[in-house]
Amino acid sequence: MKYNIREEKGITMISLVITIIILLLLTGMLIYNSKDNVQIKNLTNLYNDIELLKEKISDYYNEYGQLPKLEKYPKPTELQNILNSSEKEEASNFYVIDLENMQGITLNYGKDYETIKLKKQNNENYNIEDYKEIYIINENTHNIFYVKGINIKENNITKTYYTYYTEPDETIVDLRYIDGIVIPNGYYYIGKEKDNMGNESILISNEKENTTNAKKYIWRKQISNISNIEEISNIILSENQNENEFIKSVNHYKGFFINKNEETNKDIIYLPVEENKWSEIYTKNEIYIDKNGDKAYIPKGFRVSLSEGTNEIRSGLLITDNIENNKSIGNEFIWVPVNNFEEFTRQDLGETQIEETDFITTEPTEEKYYEKSGEGENIDNTANKSTQEVQNMYKSIKQYKGFYIGRYETGINEETARTSNSGISQEPVVKKNKYIYNYIKWGNSQTDEKGGAVEKARNMYTNTEFDGIQSTLCYGVQWDAIMKWINKDTSLRYIFTNTEDTYKKGNYDTSGNLIKTGSNELYQIKNIYDIAGNVSEWTMETYGIDKKVLRGGKSGSSDNVSFREVTNIAESSLVNGFRIALYIK
Repeated sequence: MKYNIREEKGITMISLVITIIILLLLTGMLIYNSKDNVQIKNLTNLYNDIELLKEKISDYYNEYGQLPKLEKYPKPTELQNILNSSEKEEASNFYVIDLENMQGITLNYGKDYETIKLKKQNNENYNIEDYKEIYIINENTHNIFYVKGINIKENNITKTYYTYYTEPDETIVDLRYIDGIVIPNGYYYIGKEKDNMGNESILISNEKENTTNAKKYIWRKQISNISNIEEISNIILSENQNENEFIKSVNHYKGFFINKNEETNKDIIYLPVEENKWSEIYTKNEIYIDKNGDKAYIPKGFRVSLSEGTNEIRSGLLITDNIENNKSIGNEFIWVPVNNFEEFTRQDLGETQIEETDFITTEPTEEKYYEKSGEGENIDNTANKSTQEVQNMYKSIKQYKGFYIGRYETGINEETARTSNSGISQEPVVKKNKYIYNYIKWGNSQTDEKGGAVEKARNMYTNTEFDGIQSTLCYGVQWDAIMKWINKDTSLRYIFTNTEDTYKKGNYDTSGNLIKTGSNELYQIKNIYDIAGNVSEWTMETYGIDKKVLRGGKSGSSDNVSFREVTNIAESSLVNGFRIALYIK
């Protein structure tokens, strides 16, 4: 059989060379496009990071009145060509953005933040300029920069992008807060200036442009709290300014604005402290972080204040259980931080006549100060109700690092003051401008805790709407924790030693007349009212067998805020009241 076989010809050398050249060209184009795509992706990631940061920082700034700053960052030389005139000024500062204080942050770059944060927490030495993989922000312009930058090669020229522009952005930002200080309506921040003492102060003006005719006001610091306007030399308020509002403002903001060019001290501006912004109701016990990074727990059923003056833990974080028209009409409490549980102990705190040996930890058999204590660990379910309560209280404070105390002395809702025969049928409230819940005994006896302040305090919250907390009568150790918290603020230290200044921090009417709850702004410390007077307040602290300890002084007395008074359990009088505490469950 004969087969017709077709002759197969091979690829010529020329065809092979051409094919290889084409493949190389295609491969080169793919590699180039791949590199181009990577560059575009890197730049897009930078833009996305900055857009997210701008949104979150804007929200944070509007809520807390300052930028989320981890620490100061020296002005990077890399950014010199894209900084605007304001950012180049010597007094214009840059800061590492504190990412932890903002929720919903997931970034593509900025990994050095975690390293810096860890070193700060461990108190390790480091040079902040060694870290470039970080986002920083300018305090004057709020422009955000990535210090390391993103390199993009275009037409054999490499450009480095540190933000979303490559030329200086001269946009003027209308800053409403500087260093946590509100810029008053109708005024503009125009920079900082050193005073006669060399301290850098905020400068504002009634005109946006710094003209020669503009009125300029400089911030005058007032470190220590004041009780009356006379404590600031030669200050004169105008007819439409209120002295109480001025005192409250100065004590909160630690200063006020004064006309820079006036020879007299008549032209001043102070900032109002408003209490009319509240969060939504918390549906469960949940952590709250303020603008300083300090933490507290907000109980289920409560709202936390978002207003200047009452939204920071260090100055007295406020919560309420009811609002109406965005104003609190409910019971109000202040968070007392206990960051170091080892310091949650009984102390004399100014009562020098009380020796440490007068405090005992076992049941008293003689006239000594005593209060059940706990280790913050286990609960003895076989113990009596009082022992379980104190163990739960200690465990809560160790876990949550704090507790709540009534903002006011406990009051009543009725419009008629209590008398010696009023009985104990009224329900307690912790609200402003209420008649005091006085003429009340501690309880029936050491073993029968009904019929008095203990029962009223414990039963305040029985509704499941508020089952995240337990209300109690304030313990002596809690009162001491309040004192230690106050005492950490050097501007308040005098209340433990200076009788004259202590006298100004409460109602000490020598005739024995009482004021309503929270009726005078002079009588508050850390947003807690009347702890240095008005009525003495029952605590859970025992003295001997049948006596309890009242704290805080009373009308007609100038005793300091940590004063103790021993009284029979069943005694009630005009100046015997109580204060309610809450612990997180």
